[in-house]
Amino acid sequence: MRRIRGLVLAISSGVLITGCGGDAGSDAAVTNGKSATGQPAAQQEAATKGYALSTVIWDRVPIGVCWNMNNADFARYSAERNWSRLAVQETWEQNSGVRFTGWRQCTNDPNYYGVRITVEDIAASGPHTVGLGAMLNNVAGGMVLDFTFRNWSPSCQGREEYCIRRVAAHEFGHALGFAHEQNRPDTPSTCNEPAQGTSGDTMIGNWDLASIMNYCNPNWNGDGKLSATDIEMVQKYYGPPRVSETVYTLTRAQAPAQVTAYDFASRTAKASIDLSLSGDYKQVDQMFASVDGKRLHVLLERSPTSLDLATIDTATNKVLHVTPIEPLLTTSTGYSFQPAPDGKQVYLSNRNVISVIDTDSGALLRKMVLPEDYSVIKLVTAKNDDQYLFALANAPGTKLEVLRIEAASGFIVGGYPAGSAPSTMNDEFTVTADAKKAYFVTFASFAAVGSLTEMDLESGIWRVLTDLPEKKPKFLTAIGNGQILFADDNATSPSAIILYDVASRAKTTLLTSPILVGYMQFDPTSGSVLLERSDTWSVNQLKQRADGKYRSTDLGLRSFTSGTVSSGVAPFVVVTR
Repeated sequence: MRRIRGLVLAISSGVLITGCGGDAGSDAAVTNGKSATGQPAAQQEAATKGYALSTVIWDRVPIGVCWNMNNADFARYSAERNWSRLAVQETWEQNSGVRFTGWRQCTNDPNYYGVRITVEDIAASGPHTVGLGAMLNNVAGGMVLDFTFRNWSPSCQGREEYCIRRVAAHEFGHALGFAHEQNRPDTPSTCNEPAQGTSGDTMIGNWDLASIMNYCNPNWNGDGKLSATDIEMVQKYYGPPRVSETVYTLTRAQAPAQVTAYDFASRTAKASIDLSLSGDYKQVDQMFASVDGKRLHVLLERSPTSLDLATIDTATNKVLHVTPIEPLLTTSTGYSFQPAPDGKQVYLSNRNVISVIDTDSGALLRKMVLPEDYSVIKLVTAKNDDQYLFALANAPGTKLEVLRIEAASGFIVGGYPAGSAPSTMNDEFTVTADAKKAYFVTFASFAAVGSLTEMDLESGIWRVLTDLPEKKPKFLTAIGNGQILFADDNATSPSAIILYDVASRAKTTLLTSPILVGYMQFDPTSGSVLLERSDTWSVNQLKQRADGKYRSTDLGLRSFTSGTVSSGVAPFVVVTR
Protein backbone atom coordinates (compact mmCIF):
# COMPACT_ATOMS: atom_id res chain seq x y z
CA MET A 1 0.00 0.00 0.00
CA ARG A 2 1.02 3.59 -0.31
CA ARG A 3 2.54 5.15 2.80
CA ILE A 4 0.23 7.67 4.41
CA ARG A 5 1.61 11.13 3.81
CA GLY A 6 1.39 14.09 6.16
CA LEU A 7 -1.49 16.46 6.32
CA VAL A 8 -1.83 18.79 3.37
CA LEU A 9 -3.88 21.95 3.58
CA ALA A 10 -6.29 22.08 0.66
CA ILE A 11 -6.49 25.85 0.37
CA SER A 12 -9.01 25.77 -2.47
CA SER A 13 -11.60 23.85 -0.46
CA GLY A 14 -10.71 25.13 2.98
CA VAL A 15 -10.46 21.65 4.52
CA LEU A 16 -7.63 19.66 5.96
CA ILE A 17 -6.82 16.65 3.79
CA THR A 18 -4.62 13.62 4.29
CA GLY A 19 -3.57 11.62 1.27
CA CYS A 20 -5.60 8.41 1.48
CA GLY A 21 -3.07 6.05 0.03
CA GLY A 22 -2.96 3.68 -2.85
CA ASP A 23 -1.34 0.28 -2.58
CA ALA A 24 1.61 -1.82 -3.63
CA GLY A 25 -0.28 -3.72 -6.23
CA SER A 26 0.70 -7.24 -5.48
CA ASP A 27 2.83 -8.29 -2.59
CA ALA A 28 2.63 -9.18 1.08
CA ALA A 29 2.25 -6.15 3.30
CA VAL A 30 5.09 -4.84 5.47
CA THR A 31 5.23 -1.79 7.72
CA ASN A 32 5.64 0.80 4.96
CA GLY A 33 4.03 -1.06 2.12
CA LYS A 34 4.99 -4.24 0.35
CA SER A 35 8.12 -5.90 -0.88
CA ALA A 36 8.93 -8.45 -3.52
CA THR A 37 10.03 -11.04 -0.99
CA GLY A 38 8.83 -14.49 -1.87
CA GLN A 39 7.80 -13.68 -5.42
CA PRO A 40 8.66 -16.04 -8.28
CA ALA A 41 12.00 -15.35 -9.95
CA ALA A 42 10.34 -14.19 -13.14
CA GLN A 43 8.53 -11.49 -11.23
CA GLN A 44 11.70 -10.43 -9.42
CA GLU A 45 13.39 -9.99 -12.78
CA ALA A 46 10.44 -8.03 -14.08
CA ALA A 47 11.07 -5.42 -11.40
CA THR A 48 13.93 -4.05 -13.53
CA LYS A 49 11.63 -3.37 -16.46
CA GLY A 50 8.60 -1.45 -15.31
CA TYR A 51 4.89 -0.81 -15.89
CA ALA A 52 2.52 -3.30 -17.61
CA LEU A 53 3.00 -7.02 -17.08
CA SER A 54 2.02 -8.43 -20.45
CA THR A 55 1.98 -12.04 -19.27
CA VAL A 56 -0.99 -11.51 -16.92
CA ILE A 57 -3.36 -9.56 -19.15
CA TRP A 58 -6.82 -11.16 -18.94
CA ASP A 59 -7.54 -13.28 -21.99
CA ARG A 60 -11.20 -12.35 -22.31
CA VAL A 61 -13.80 -9.83 -21.19
CA PRO A 62 -16.06 -9.26 -19.38
CA ILE A 63 -14.06 -9.93 -16.20
CA GLY A 64 -16.12 -10.94 -13.20
CA VAL A 65 -16.12 -9.03 -9.91
CA CYS A 66 -17.59 -10.31 -6.66
CA TRP A 67 -17.65 -9.17 -3.05
CA ASN A 68 -16.48 -11.52 -0.31
CA MET A 69 -19.10 -10.31 2.19
CA ASN A 70 -21.84 -11.76 4.34
CA ASN A 71 -25.44 -10.70 3.71
CA ALA A 72 -25.42 -8.01 6.37
CA ASP A 73 -22.24 -6.31 5.12
CA PHE A 74 -23.34 -6.62 1.51
CA ALA A 75 -26.49 -4.67 2.35
CA ARG A 76 -24.72 -2.24 4.71
CA TYR A 77 -22.10 -1.23 2.16
CA SER A 78 -24.43 -0.78 -0.80
CA ALA A 79 -23.37 2.86 -1.36
CA GLU A 80 -19.66 2.08 -0.98
CA ARG A 81 -19.89 -0.80 -3.43
CA ASN A 82 -21.62 1.46 -5.91
CA TRP A 83 -18.93 4.15 -5.55
CA SER A 84 -16.29 1.54 -6.35
CA ARG A 85 -18.23 0.33 -9.36
CA LEU A 86 -18.73 3.86 -10.69
CA ALA A 87 -15.03 4.66 -10.26
CA VAL A 88 -14.10 1.71 -12.46
CA GLN A 89 -16.81 2.49 -14.97
CA GLU A 90 -15.75 6.12 -15.32
CA THR A 91 -12.05 5.34 -15.75
CA TRP A 92 -10.96 2.01 -17.21
CA GLU A 93 -14.27 0.98 -18.79
CA GLN A 94 -15.11 4.38 -20.24
CA ASN A 95 -11.74 4.64 -21.95
CA SER A 96 -11.27 1.11 -23.29
CA GLY A 97 -12.96 -2.10 -24.34
CA VAL A 98 -12.54 -3.72 -20.92
CA ARG A 99 -15.70 -4.63 -19.04
CA PHE A 100 -16.29 -5.88 -15.50
CA THR A 101 -19.48 -7.73 -14.68
CA GLY A 102 -21.30 -9.24 -11.74
CA TRP A 103 -20.53 -7.13 -8.68
CA ARG A 104 -22.46 -9.58 -6.56
CA GLN A 105 -21.58 -11.64 -3.47
CA CYS A 106 -18.91 -14.28 -4.03
CA THR A 107 -19.78 -17.96 -4.16
CA ASN A 108 -17.58 -21.04 -3.95
CA ASP A 109 -17.57 -21.56 -7.73
CA PRO A 110 -14.23 -23.30 -8.49
CA ASN A 111 -14.39 -22.05 -12.09
CA TYR A 112 -15.10 -18.41 -11.26
CA TYR A 113 -13.46 -16.03 -13.73
CA GLY A 114 -12.67 -12.72 -12.16
CA VAL A 115 -11.63 -10.69 -9.12
CA ARG A 116 -12.75 -11.48 -5.58
CA ILE A 117 -12.79 -8.40 -3.33
CA THR A 118 -12.43 -8.42 0.44
CA VAL A 119 -13.18 -5.29 2.47
CA GLU A 120 -11.13 -4.75 5.62
CA ASP A 121 -9.57 -1.92 7.60
CA ILE A 122 -6.04 -2.81 8.73
CA ALA A 123 -3.56 -0.01 9.34
CA ALA A 124 -0.48 -2.04 8.44
CA SER A 125 -1.70 -3.20 5.04
CA GLY A 126 -4.47 -0.99 3.69
CA PRO A 127 -5.98 -1.45 0.21
CA HIS A 128 -3.94 -3.71 -2.05
CA THR A 129 -4.01 -6.55 -4.54
CA VAL A 130 -2.14 -9.81 -4.21
CA GLY A 131 -0.97 -9.83 -7.79
CA LEU A 132 -1.37 -8.13 -11.12
CA GLY A 133 -3.95 -8.92 -13.79
CA ALA A 134 -4.98 -12.55 -14.16
CA MET A 135 -2.84 -13.50 -11.17
CA LEU A 136 -5.93 -12.43 -9.21
CA ASN A 137 -8.23 -14.84 -11.02
CA ASN A 138 -10.50 -16.58 -8.49
CA VAL A 139 -8.11 -15.75 -5.62
CA ALA A 140 -9.94 -15.18 -2.34
CA GLY A 141 -9.14 -11.63 -1.24
CA GLY A 142 -7.27 -11.01 -4.47
CA MET A 143 -8.17 -7.37 -4.00
CA VAL A 144 -8.62 -5.65 -0.64
CA LEU A 145 -10.48 -2.35 -0.27
CA ASP A 146 -11.29 -0.22 2.77
CA PHE A 147 -14.74 1.29 3.38
CA THR A 148 -14.47 2.53 6.99
CA PHE A 149 -10.98 4.09 7.37
CA ARG A 150 -10.96 3.80 11.17
CA ASN A 151 -7.45 2.33 11.22
CA TRP A 152 -5.97 2.94 7.79
CA SER A 153 -5.96 6.61 6.75
CA PRO A 154 -8.53 7.90 9.26
CA SER A 155 -8.55 11.27 7.51
CA CYS A 156 -10.80 9.66 4.90
CA GLN A 157 -13.62 9.57 7.44
CA GLY A 158 -16.25 12.09 6.47
CA ARG A 159 -15.20 11.98 2.83
CA GLU A 160 -15.49 8.26 2.22
CA GLU A 161 -16.79 8.56 -1.33
CA TYR A 162 -13.79 10.68 -2.33
CA CYS A 163 -11.32 8.12 -0.98
CA ILE A 164 -13.18 4.97 -2.04
CA ARG A 165 -13.46 6.12 -5.65
CA ARG A 166 -9.76 7.00 -5.95
CA VAL A 167 -8.54 3.85 -4.26
CA ALA A 168 -10.82 1.64 -6.38
CA ALA A 169 -9.67 3.27 -9.64
CA HIS A 170 -6.03 2.69 -8.66
CA GLU A 171 -6.57 -0.90 -7.48
CA PHE A 172 -8.41 -1.91 -10.63
CA GLY A 173 -5.41 -0.65 -12.60
CA HIS A 174 -3.44 -3.38 -10.83
CA ALA A 175 -6.26 -5.84 -11.46
CA LEU A 176 -5.88 -5.15 -15.19
CA GLY A 177 -2.16 -5.95 -15.05
CA PHE A 178 -0.61 -2.51 -14.55
CA ALA A 179 2.22 -1.89 -12.08
CA HIS A 180 3.28 1.28 -10.30
CA GLU A 181 4.71 3.93 -12.58
CA GLN A 182 7.58 4.71 -10.18
CA ASN A 183 8.77 1.09 -10.64
CA ARG A 184 9.95 1.84 -14.18
CA PRO A 185 13.70 1.85 -14.78
CA ASP A 186 13.49 5.30 -16.38
CA THR A 187 11.94 6.89 -13.28
CA PRO A 188 13.69 10.26 -12.81
CA SER A 189 15.58 11.14 -9.64
CA THR A 190 12.98 13.79 -8.91
CA CYS A 191 10.60 10.96 -7.98
CA ASN A 192 11.90 9.51 -4.73
CA GLU A 193 9.01 7.13 -4.05
CA PRO A 194 10.47 3.60 -3.83
CA ALA A 195 9.37 0.85 -6.19
CA GLN A 196 6.57 -1.18 -4.65
CA GLY A 197 4.96 -4.46 -5.59
CA THR A 198 5.23 -6.52 -8.72
CA SER A 199 6.57 -4.61 -11.71
CA GLY A 200 5.85 -4.95 -15.38
CA ASP A 201 7.76 -6.05 -18.46
CA THR A 202 6.49 -3.48 -20.96
CA MET A 203 6.82 0.31 -20.81
CA ILE A 204 4.15 2.34 -22.55
CA GLY A 205 5.16 5.85 -23.60
CA ASN A 206 7.43 8.11 -21.58
CA TRP A 207 7.54 8.06 -17.79
CA ASP A 208 4.26 9.64 -16.73
CA LEU A 209 4.02 11.85 -13.65
CA ALA A 210 0.25 12.16 -14.19
CA SER A 211 -0.42 8.40 -14.21
CA ILE A 212 -3.08 7.14 -11.82
CA MET A 213 -0.54 4.42 -10.97
CA ASN A 214 2.23 6.86 -9.98
CA TYR A 215 2.89 7.60 -6.28
CA CYS A 216 4.85 10.71 -7.27
CA ASN A 217 1.76 12.19 -8.90
CA PRO A 218 1.01 15.38 -6.92
CA ASN A 219 -2.68 14.51 -7.24
CA TRP A 220 -3.28 11.46 -5.08
CA ASN A 221 -4.12 8.49 -7.29
CA GLY A 222 -4.45 10.91 -10.18
CA ASP A 223 -7.51 12.41 -8.50
CA GLY A 224 -9.33 9.31 -9.74
CA LYS A 225 -8.73 10.13 -13.42
CA LEU A 226 -6.66 8.39 -16.08
CA SER A 227 -3.81 10.20 -17.79
CA ALA A 228 -3.32 10.11 -21.55
CA THR A 229 -0.67 7.41 -21.08
CA ASP A 230 -2.95 5.37 -18.83
CA ILE A 231 -5.54 5.42 -21.59
CA GLU A 232 -2.94 4.46 -24.21
CA MET A 233 -1.90 1.54 -22.01
CA VAL A 234 -5.35 0.14 -21.30
CA GLN A 235 -6.31 0.42 -24.97
CA LYS A 236 -3.13 -1.38 -26.00
CA TYR A 237 -4.21 -4.47 -24.06
CA TYR A 238 -8.00 -4.25 -23.97
CA GLY A 239 -8.80 -2.30 -27.11
CA PRO A 240 -10.54 1.05 -27.67
CA PRO A 241 -14.00 1.86 -26.32
CA ARG A 242 -16.82 0.06 -28.03
CA VAL A 243 -18.21 2.61 -30.43
CA SER A 244 -19.53 0.37 -33.18
CA GLU A 245 -23.32 0.69 -33.30
CA THR A 246 -25.73 -1.16 -35.52
CA VAL A 247 -29.43 -0.55 -36.00
CA TYR A 248 -31.35 -3.74 -36.74
CA THR A 249 -34.72 -3.10 -38.37
CA LEU A 250 -37.45 -5.66 -38.82
CA THR A 251 -38.04 -5.08 -42.52
CA ARG A 252 -40.49 -7.94 -42.90
CA ALA A 253 -42.53 -8.95 -39.87
CA GLN A 254 -44.51 -11.88 -41.24
CA ALA A 255 -42.95 -15.19 -42.27
CA PRO A 256 -40.51 -15.43 -43.82
CA ALA A 257 -39.26 -12.57 -41.67
CA GLN A 258 -36.28 -10.44 -42.58
CA VAL A 259 -33.99 -8.27 -40.48
CA THR A 260 -31.70 -5.63 -41.99
CA ALA A 261 -28.52 -4.45 -40.24
CA TYR A 262 -27.54 -0.79 -40.76
CA ASP A 263 -24.37 0.93 -39.64
CA PHE A 264 -25.62 3.64 -37.28
CA ALA A 265 -22.97 6.21 -38.23
CA SER A 266 -23.23 5.95 -42.01
CA ARG A 267 -26.79 4.56 -42.19
CA THR A 268 -25.66 2.11 -44.86
CA ALA A 269 -26.98 -1.45 -44.96
CA LYS A 270 -24.43 -4.02 -43.75
CA ALA A 271 -26.42 -7.24 -43.97
CA SER A 272 -29.83 -8.71 -44.65
CA ILE A 273 -30.72 -11.59 -42.36
CA ASP A 274 -33.22 -14.06 -43.78
CA LEU A 275 -35.37 -15.89 -41.22
CA SER A 276 -37.09 -18.21 -43.69
CA LEU A 277 -35.44 -21.13 -41.90
CA SER A 278 -38.63 -21.82 -39.94
CA GLY A 279 -41.19 -21.52 -42.66
CA ASP A 280 -44.28 -22.52 -40.72
CA TYR A 281 -44.22 -19.72 -38.14
CA LYS A 282 -46.59 -16.79 -38.62
CA GLN A 283 -44.78 -13.66 -37.56
CA VAL A 284 -42.17 -12.06 -35.35
CA ASP A 285 -43.39 -11.52 -31.81
CA GLN A 286 -40.40 -9.76 -30.20
CA MET A 287 -36.87 -8.63 -31.04
CA PHE A 288 -34.23 -7.65 -28.47
CA ALA A 289 -30.44 -7.67 -27.96
CA SER A 290 -28.17 -9.11 -25.30
CA VAL A 291 -26.67 -6.58 -22.89
CA ASP A 292 -23.15 -7.00 -24.30
CA GLY A 293 -24.42 -6.51 -27.86
CA LYS A 294 -23.08 -9.85 -29.08
CA ARG A 295 -26.45 -11.46 -29.74
CA LEU A 296 -29.71 -10.37 -31.35
CA HIS A 297 -32.74 -12.43 -30.35
CA VAL A 298 -35.87 -12.74 -32.48
CA LEU A 299 -38.95 -14.45 -31.10
CA LEU A 300 -40.90 -16.27 -33.83
CA GLU A 301 -44.58 -17.02 -33.20
CA ARG A 302 -46.25 -20.12 -34.62
CA SER A 303 -49.25 -19.83 -32.32
CA PRO A 304 -49.85 -18.11 -28.96
CA THR A 305 -48.33 -21.14 -27.21
CA SER A 306 -45.82 -22.21 -29.85
CA LEU A 307 -42.73 -20.01 -30.07
CA ASP A 308 -39.16 -20.28 -31.34
CA LEU A 309 -36.23 -18.10 -30.27
CA ALA A 310 -33.80 -17.33 -33.09
CA THR A 311 -30.37 -16.10 -31.95
CA ILE A 312 -28.15 -14.08 -34.29
CA ASP A 313 -24.43 -13.39 -33.87
CA THR A 314 -24.06 -9.62 -34.36
CA ALA A 315 -20.40 -9.95 -35.40
CA THR A 316 -21.23 -12.14 -38.42
CA ASN A 317 -24.98 -11.46 -38.68
CA LYS A 318 -25.54 -15.20 -38.99
CA VAL A 319 -28.27 -17.20 -37.27
CA LEU A 320 -26.63 -19.34 -34.58
CA HIS A 321 -29.61 -21.47 -33.62
CA VAL A 322 -33.38 -21.60 -33.29
CA THR A 323 -34.67 -22.84 -29.94
CA PRO A 324 -38.26 -24.12 -29.47
CA ILE A 325 -39.79 -22.23 -26.54
CA GLU A 326 -43.15 -24.05 -26.55
CA PRO A 327 -42.16 -26.64 -23.89
CA LEU A 328 -41.30 -23.78 -21.50
CA LEU A 329 -44.71 -22.09 -21.69
CA THR A 330 -47.46 -23.11 -19.29
CA THR A 331 -49.96 -20.56 -20.54
CA SER A 332 -50.46 -18.58 -23.72
CA THR A 333 -50.31 -15.19 -22.02
CA GLY A 334 -48.02 -13.35 -19.66
CA TYR A 335 -44.59 -14.36 -20.87
CA SER A 336 -41.65 -11.96 -20.69
CA PHE A 337 -38.10 -12.15 -22.06
CA GLN A 338 -35.17 -10.38 -20.39
CA PRO A 339 -31.46 -10.69 -21.29
CA ALA A 340 -29.13 -11.24 -18.34
CA PRO A 341 -26.56 -8.46 -17.65
CA ASP A 342 -23.63 -10.78 -18.45
CA GLY A 343 -24.91 -11.27 -22.01
CA LYS A 344 -24.64 -15.05 -21.75
CA GLN A 345 -28.18 -15.92 -20.73
CA VAL A 346 -31.79 -15.01 -21.42
CA TYR A 347 -34.56 -15.19 -18.84
CA LEU A 348 -38.03 -16.30 -19.96
CA SER A 349 -40.79 -15.78 -17.42
CA ASN A 350 -44.17 -17.43 -17.85
CA ARG A 351 -46.66 -17.38 -15.00
CA ASN A 352 -44.63 -18.48 -11.91
CA VAL A 353 -41.70 -20.09 -13.77
CA ILE A 354 -38.51 -18.36 -14.95
CA SER A 355 -36.47 -20.37 -17.45
CA VAL A 356 -32.78 -19.60 -17.93
CA ILE A 357 -31.60 -20.13 -21.53
CA ASP A 358 -27.99 -20.16 -22.77
CA THR A 359 -27.61 -17.59 -25.56
CA ASP A 360 -24.88 -19.46 -27.45
CA SER A 361 -26.43 -22.93 -27.56
CA GLY A 362 -30.09 -22.22 -26.88
CA ALA A 363 -30.03 -24.89 -24.18
CA LEU A 364 -32.29 -24.69 -21.14
CA LEU A 365 -29.90 -24.29 -18.20
CA ARG A 366 -32.37 -24.35 -15.32
CA LYS A 367 -35.74 -23.21 -14.06
CA MET A 368 -36.64 -20.96 -11.16
CA VAL A 369 -40.05 -21.87 -9.78
CA LEU A 370 -41.83 -19.24 -7.71
CA PRO A 371 -44.80 -20.03 -5.45
CA GLU A 372 -47.82 -21.10 -7.51
CA ASP A 373 -49.96 -18.13 -6.53
CA TYR A 374 -47.53 -15.66 -8.13
CA SER A 375 -47.60 -14.73 -11.80
CA VAL A 376 -44.81 -12.60 -13.32
CA ILE A 377 -46.06 -9.71 -15.42
CA LYS A 378 -42.66 -8.37 -16.40
CA LEU A 379 -39.09 -9.34 -15.52
CA VAL A 380 -36.17 -6.86 -15.56
CA THR A 381 -32.53 -6.67 -14.46
CA ALA A 382 -30.26 -3.88 -13.21
CA LYS A 383 -27.33 -2.86 -15.38
CA ASN A 384 -24.73 -2.76 -12.61
CA ASP A 385 -25.90 -5.59 -10.37
CA ASP A 386 -26.72 -9.00 -11.80
CA GLN A 387 -27.12 -10.66 -8.42
CA TYR A 388 -30.87 -10.14 -8.57
CA LEU A 389 -33.80 -10.22 -10.94
CA PHE A 390 -36.75 -7.92 -10.37
CA ALA A 391 -40.32 -8.77 -11.26
CA LEU A 392 -43.62 -6.96 -11.32
CA ALA A 393 -46.03 -9.73 -10.42
CA ASN A 394 -49.59 -10.59 -9.59
CA ALA A 395 -49.55 -11.58 -5.94
CA PRO A 396 -52.10 -13.75 -4.11
CA GLY A 397 -55.53 -12.19 -4.35
CA THR A 398 -55.91 -9.08 -6.48
CA LYS A 399 -52.66 -7.42 -5.56
CA LEU A 400 -49.50 -6.33 -7.35
CA GLU A 401 -46.09 -6.96 -5.85
CA VAL A 402 -42.50 -6.09 -6.75
CA LEU A 403 -40.22 -9.09 -6.23
CA ARG A 404 -36.47 -9.21 -5.72
CA ILE A 405 -35.30 -12.64 -6.87
CA GLU A 406 -31.81 -14.01 -6.27
CA ALA A 407 -30.47 -14.99 -9.69
CA ALA A 408 -28.28 -17.84 -8.43
CA SER A 409 -30.94 -19.64 -6.37
CA GLY A 410 -34.23 -18.37 -7.75
CA PHE A 411 -35.38 -17.54 -4.21
CA ILE A 412 -37.59 -14.52 -3.56
CA VAL A 413 -35.50 -12.46 -1.13
CA GLY A 414 -37.79 -9.42 -1.10
CA GLY A 415 -41.46 -8.87 -1.83
CA TYR A 416 -43.01 -5.40 -1.68
CA PRO A 417 -46.73 -4.56 -2.05
CA ALA A 418 -47.32 -2.38 -5.12
CA GLY A 419 -51.05 -1.66 -5.10
CA SER A 420 -54.07 -3.44 -6.57
CA ALA A 421 -54.16 -5.49 -9.73
CA PRO A 422 -56.08 -3.41 -12.31
CA SER A 423 -58.85 -4.40 -14.67
CA THR A 424 -56.47 -3.65 -17.55
CA MET A 425 -52.88 -4.63 -16.79
CA ASN A 426 -49.99 -2.22 -17.43
CA ASP A 427 -46.69 -4.06 -17.80
CA GLU A 428 -44.39 -1.02 -17.78
CA PHE A 429 -41.64 -1.73 -15.23
CA THR A 430 -37.99 -0.67 -14.96
CA VAL A 431 -35.22 -0.45 -12.35
CA THR A 432 -32.27 1.91 -12.04
CA ALA A 433 -28.73 0.82 -12.92
CA ASP A 434 -27.77 0.55 -9.25
CA ALA A 435 -30.87 -1.56 -8.43
CA LYS A 436 -32.08 0.89 -5.78
CA LYS A 437 -35.26 2.21 -7.37
CA ALA A 438 -38.09 0.72 -9.42
CA TYR A 439 -40.66 2.54 -11.54
CA PHE A 440 -44.07 1.19 -12.58
CA VAL A 441 -47.77 2.06 -12.69
CA THR A 442 -49.67 1.46 -9.47
CA PHE A 443 -53.43 1.27 -8.95
CA ALA A 444 -55.44 2.15 -5.86
CA SER A 445 -58.17 -0.35 -6.72
CA PHE A 446 -59.29 -2.78 -9.40
CA ALA A 447 -61.17 -0.09 -11.35
CA ALA A 448 -58.84 2.83 -10.59
CA VAL A 449 -56.76 4.82 -13.08
CA GLY A 450 -53.06 4.12 -12.68
CA SER A 451 -50.31 6.47 -11.53
CA LEU A 452 -46.58 6.45 -12.21
CA THR A 453 -44.80 5.37 -9.05
CA GLU A 454 -41.28 5.13 -7.64
CA MET A 455 -40.35 2.36 -5.18
CA ASP A 456 -37.28 2.15 -2.96
CA LEU A 457 -36.05 -1.41 -3.50
CA GLU A 458 -34.30 -1.57 -0.14
CA SER A 459 -37.28 -0.59 2.01
CA GLY A 460 -40.27 -1.21 -0.27
CA ILE A 461 -41.54 2.31 0.39
CA TRP A 462 -43.16 3.86 -2.67
CA ARG A 463 -44.47 7.25 -3.71
CA VAL A 464 -46.67 8.36 -6.54
CA LEU A 465 -44.90 10.76 -8.90
CA THR A 466 -47.53 13.46 -8.65
CA ASP A 467 -45.72 15.67 -11.16
CA LEU A 468 -46.48 13.09 -13.84
CA PRO A 469 -50.22 12.95 -14.53
CA GLU A 470 -49.74 10.69 -17.56
CA LYS A 471 -51.75 7.52 -16.94
CA LYS A 472 -50.55 5.20 -19.70
CA PRO A 473 -46.75 5.43 -20.04
CA LYS A 474 -45.12 3.28 -22.69
CA PHE A 475 -41.48 2.21 -23.14
CA LEU A 476 -40.68 3.23 -19.56
CA THR A 477 -36.88 3.31 -19.19
CA ALA A 478 -34.59 4.21 -16.29
CA ILE A 479 -31.63 6.26 -17.49
CA GLY A 480 -28.80 5.75 -15.04
CA ASN A 481 -29.92 6.20 -11.45
CA GLY A 482 -31.79 9.50 -11.59
CA GLN A 483 -34.00 9.85 -14.67
CA ILE A 484 -36.87 8.07 -16.35
CA LEU A 485 -37.96 8.29 -19.99
CA PHE A 486 -41.33 7.31 -21.42
CA ALA A 487 -43.88 8.04 -24.12
CA ASP A 488 -47.42 9.05 -23.18
CA ASP A 489 -49.71 6.50 -24.81
CA ASN A 490 -52.92 8.44 -24.22
CA ALA A 491 -54.58 7.24 -27.45
CA THR A 492 -55.04 10.86 -28.50
CA SER A 493 -53.08 13.37 -30.51
CA PRO A 494 -50.57 14.74 -29.72
CA SER A 495 -48.42 12.06 -28.05
CA ALA A 496 -45.54 13.28 -25.86
CA ILE A 497 -42.09 11.88 -25.09
CA ILE A 498 -41.10 12.85 -21.56
CA LEU A 499 -37.81 12.90 -19.63
CA TYR A 500 -38.18 13.24 -15.86
CA ASP A 501 -35.49 13.88 -13.25
CA VAL A 502 -36.73 12.14 -10.12
CA ALA A 503 -34.51 14.12 -7.72
CA SER A 504 -35.25 17.65 -8.95
CA ARG A 505 -38.70 16.68 -10.28
CA ALA A 506 -37.88 18.50 -13.50
CA LYS A 507 -40.09 17.35 -16.36
CA THR A 508 -38.98 17.92 -19.95
CA THR A 509 -41.12 17.18 -23.00
CA LEU A 510 -38.64 16.15 -25.67
CA LEU A 511 -41.14 15.81 -28.49
CA THR A 512 -44.85 16.25 -29.08
CA SER A 513 -45.78 13.89 -31.88
CA PRO A 514 -48.97 14.16 -33.95
CA ILE A 515 -48.75 10.38 -34.41
CA LEU A 516 -48.59 7.87 -31.55
CA VAL A 517 -45.15 6.52 -30.77
CA GLY A 518 -44.97 2.91 -31.90
CA TYR A 519 -41.61 2.07 -30.33
CA MET A 520 -38.82 3.90 -28.51
CA GLN A 521 -35.31 3.06 -27.27
CA PHE A 522 -32.75 5.17 -25.40
CA ASP A 523 -29.21 4.99 -26.84
CA PRO A 524 -26.66 5.70 -24.08
CA THR A 525 -23.75 5.90 -26.52
CA SER A 526 -25.12 8.94 -28.35
CA GLY A 527 -27.33 10.12 -25.51
CA SER A 528 -30.26 10.23 -27.92
CA VAL A 529 -33.70 8.66 -28.22
CA LEU A 530 -34.56 6.52 -31.24
CA LEU A 531 -38.21 6.06 -32.09
CA GLU A 532 -40.73 4.98 -34.67
CA ARG A 533 -44.25 6.31 -34.98
CA SER A 534 -47.30 4.22 -35.81
CA ASP A 535 -48.13 3.94 -39.52
CA THR A 536 -44.87 5.56 -40.65
CA TRP A 537 -42.36 2.93 -39.43
CA SER A 538 -39.18 4.86 -40.04
CA VAL A 539 -36.45 5.20 -37.42
CA ASN A 540 -36.09 8.75 -36.09
CA GLN A 541 -33.35 10.09 -33.83
CA LEU A 542 -34.27 12.58 -31.14
CA LYS A 543 -31.12 14.41 -30.05
CA GLN A 544 -30.45 17.45 -27.88
CA ARG A 545 -29.09 20.52 -29.69
CA ALA A 546 -26.70 23.15 -28.36
CA ASP A 547 -29.64 25.32 -27.25
CA GLY A 548 -30.96 22.49 -25.07
CA LYS A 549 -33.94 21.72 -27.31
CA TYR A 550 -34.43 18.35 -28.98
CA ARG A 551 -34.58 17.83 -32.70
CA SER A 552 -36.07 14.82 -34.47
CA THR A 553 -34.27 13.53 -37.57
CA ASP A 554 -35.56 10.79 -39.86
CA LEU A 555 -32.64 8.39 -40.35
CA GLY A 556 -34.27 6.81 -43.40
CA LEU A 557 -34.20 3.29 -41.94
CA ARG A 558 -37.49 1.64 -42.85
CA SER A 559 -39.24 -1.38 -41.37
CA PHE A 560 -42.43 -3.41 -41.85
CA THR A 561 -42.31 -3.19 -45.64
CA SER A 562 -44.88 -5.98 -45.84
CA GLY A 563 -47.36 -7.56 -43.50
CA THR A 564 -48.64 -6.53 -40.11
CA VAL A 565 -47.56 -7.53 -36.67
CA SER A 566 -49.07 -7.60 -33.20
CA SER A 567 -48.57 -4.55 -31.03
CA GLY A 568 -45.58 -4.54 -28.71
CA VAL A 569 -42.99 -5.86 -31.15
CA ALA A 570 -39.77 -3.87 -31.47
CA PRO A 571 -39.50 -2.78 -35.12
CA PHE A 572 -35.85 -1.90 -34.56
CA VAL A 573 -33.09 -2.50 -32.01
CA VAL A 574 -29.88 -0.47 -31.53
CA VAL A 575 -26.91 -2.70 -30.67
CA THR A 576 -23.53 -1.54 -29.37
CA ARG A 577 -20.56 -3.92 -29.18
